[in-house]
Amino acid sequence: MMKYLPLILHNISRNKIRSLLTSLSIAMSLFLVVTLSSLLSSQDEITERTKVHNRVAVLHEAGLAGRLPIAYVDRIRKIPGVACASPMSWFGGNYREEKTQFPQFGADARTIFDVYEEYQIPAEQLADWQRDKTGCVVGSLIARNKGWKIGDKIPLKGNIYPVDLELTVRGIYDGDSTVDKEWLLFHFEYMDEALKEHYERIAGNAGIIMLRVESQQKVPTVMQTIESAFASSDAPVKPMTEKQFAQSFTEMMGNVRGFIRYTSIAVVVALLCVAANTMAMSLRERTREIALLKAIGFSQSSVLGMFLSESVLIGLLGGVVGALGGKLLFAAVDLSKILPGLGMFYIPWTTALYGLALAAGIGLFSGLAPAWRAANLSVLEGLRKVV
Repeated sequence: MMKYLPLILHNISRNKIRSLLTSLSIAMSLFLVVTLSSLLSSQDEITERTKVHNRVAVLHEAGLAGRLPIAYVDRIRKIPGVACASPMSWFGGNYREEKTQFPQFGADARTIFDVYEEYQIPAEQLADWQRDKTGCVVGSLIARNKGWKIGDKIPLKGNIYPVDLELTVRGIYDGDSTVDKEWLLFHFEYMDEALKEHYERIAGNAGIIMLRVESQQKVPTVMQTIESAFASSDAPVKPMTEKQFAQSFTEMMGNVRGFIRYTSIAVVVALLCVAANTMAMSLRERTREIALLKAIGFSQSSVLGMFLSESVLIGLLGGVVGALGGKLLFAAVDLSKILPGLGMFYIPWTTALYGLALAAGIGLFSGLAPAWRAANLSVLEGLRKVV
């Protein structure tokens, strides 16, 4: 089929506007499919890469709506196999006049960076934070986007908790691509003391307890031990791996995977119709030409192969622009400047290549019927055709 490549390329460029618009429609649609799919696949890939840290999240049996007594933290630390543990409570405050929230957690300054060992912070900054009860540390990404520096004041107006916090930046953490650099971490005790002063009935409780287990082999045993230890208490717990914990957030938004799957199917069906219409129009315009090709000796398989190659190449062009172009676009653009919370979003290579294969498949299947008709067109029928 390579010897027919110049003829195939000539036929594609014969009607440049139509071929270009068909490829662009495939590109835009695949960009949407790949981007939506990457919202899940990028998170799954990051979570898979962080399995080496053996983290476990302990929640109330009722889920995030429940509260865990802060005394549970010390009890969990004493369980064999637990390397370290820290309470984490989502504060959910508003920064100045901003309506969009960012991750804010009350945590144990002594142990949080032992639990999240891949998060890197200079030792002197960590020490400064540990000494300052009203201090906080922030990720390098959110610090850059909001212009925060060491010593800056960060006022947070309580939303979930009915207290306000006045924090001082004492450190900026960083890390590799698996590190969420948009967190703000402050002392759990600071928030808890404010609650005790004004709303004592909800003080002394953590949202979740994050812990790191000594080895991957001990994770199931530690989870079972934790669940059994608090089974008969007033606040029974539900331990889950970090991957299960991340998936639970997705499930809270509904059947996101199903939505993406059905949206992708609808887009692919629409693309098949568009591409098939393009190839059908091309066949109609070239009926006499196809008859002449067969008259001078082109076989059915050659005609079939040329038409399918045209269709696949148009699809691949759209795939390169939509899928691979989307990969390069999100690698170059920092989405956290536009949409806070998407600092870790990217299109994995597996998803981009899936989009490219999908584009080739769309081209192949949309061209099957027109190519089959062209291959089986008789010379007499083609020559009689008046376009």
